Amino acid sequence: MNNVFNTPFEISLRALLMLETTGEQWETADMLAAADFITVYGRDFGISDVNLHGENSFKFSEFTLRRELMKKAVKLLVKNGLIDVSPTDNGFSYSINQKGIDYCARFTNDYANSYRRLAKQARTYIAGKSEREVLALINRHAVSSLQRSEIDV
Repeated sequence: MNNVFNTPFEISLRALLMLETTGEQWETADMLAAADFITVYGRDFGISDVNLHGENSFKFSEFTLRRELMKKAVKLLVKNGLIDVSPTDNGFSYSINQKGIDYCARFTNDYANSYRRLAKQARTYIAGKSEREVLALINRHAVSSLQRSEIDV
């Protein structure tokens, strides 16, 4: 069996859950990737007591790959008719549609419920910030994490 972790498919499921929490709001792939990253590593951003994906010394190096995977994931979701796409002056934005909402309703396990709860907290955490500000925030946390690990050596 092929590994589904860190694939566009896995990211697409989380993207759907993230878009479910935003309602009718439109999001870019980069903003979805950033919100997803903050959601799964909520402890590092002070929005949770634990990281949904556990402790990982290299988590911030994942973010570049996460952005690329998110772009593939939203294409997959558009192709499957689960989200809508809208061209804007700054690229494309995405929003969940009714078919996507119905699909998300099937996700009733503990992970999905935890993700939804943390996604709402992440959305509150980044509310009012531009995409550029959110990406800079992740970068600052990455630098801080790297500096802390150098001190621990």
